[in-house]
Amino acid sequence: MANHYDGQLGQVAKRLKTEFAGARGHTGNHEVQPSVVLHVRGLSEHALEQDLIDAVQHFGQVGQVVMMPRKRQALVEFEDLQSARSCVTYCNSNQIYVAGQPAFFNYSTSQRIERQQGEFERNKPNNILLMTVLNPAYPITTDVIHKISGQIGEIQRIVIFKKNGVQAMVEFDTTETATRALQQLNGADIYSGCCTLKIEFAKPTRLNVFKNDNDSWDYTQPNLGKF
Repeated sequence: MANHYDGQLGQVAKRLKTEFAGARGHTGNHEVQPSVVLHVRGLSEHALEQDLIDAVQHFGQVGQVVMMPRKRQALVEFEDLQSARSCVTYCNSNQIYVAGQPAFFNYSTSQRIERQQGEFERNKPNNILLMTVLNPAYPITTDVIHKISGQIGEIQRIVIFKKNGVQAMVEFDTTETATRALQQLNGADIYSGCCTLKIEFAKPTRLNVFKNDNDSWDYTQPNLGKF
């Protein structure tokens, strides 16, 4: 069953390497050109994507956020340059708090957060989320994923893959529920200090589950696979 979705799965952390590497090494705003993309440092290990959006949304519309929990960093892409300028200017003489902790904002050397071919379609709002578990120090099962995701809303199906690390696709009842889950859980740790979630929208609109076990579960058919 996992082969059916292999084409949708990638190692999320790798595609961010260029952006974060480019954001290192500068100590002043004058060393890089103003950009709609800001590099954020000093985040709390518990900071979530929604915390970051809440902290900067009054500067302007946020187009995309990429969290790097293990580095306690992130990239924020505003919809326009003036919003990014306002944020950096404010941060030069004031503190911006994210999840109760001061964070540092500077221009990234990237003018846009790079997207691989086909990524736009994958990141369109959808009722299915792709969750990549970073540093999976403990077993990740359908029960574990359901416990953390089910707090947000109704879950239809879960499929877990272990070919490229540990990843799971979680199908919610609606796109709105999935969007709330992404905002509230992206960057969160399942267990303290490990099993960090990197979440994005998946491309499929329905998951195929053939039996209920630790790696897949259809919550609309509780007796699936039983004889």
